[in-house]
Amino acid sequence: MKFVVLGKYSEQGLGGFVKNPSDNRQEAAKKITEAAGAKLIEMMTLRGAYDFIAIVDGPNFETAAGMKMLMEATGTIKDMIIMESVDFNKAAEIASKAAASYRPVGK
Repeated sequence: MKFVVLGKYSEQGLGGFVKNPSDNRQEAAKKITEAAGAKLIEMMTLRGAYDFIAIVDGPNFETAAGMKMLMEATGTIKDMIIMESVDFNKAAEIASKAAASYRPVGK
């Protein structure tokens, strides 16, 4: 299962970069991801509303949520968002099956 993770560095996290500009956060992310039983596919820093994006392959949502808990608990990362990939055709198939039993409001 693939997850897209967006996150921001806190003031404490940014201070760590100022203190040690050569710190390899991708390597740190790879280690925590592997320790949780997942795999870091790609990680990039961003310019914009979020500071980084990561693509993670993991066994379930709970694995991604556990990594979020740990990373945000350190105080160096905040506002992490986890989005999981979905099979849109399968979702449409389920919607199609359920459509016959749905009655819109007022009809």
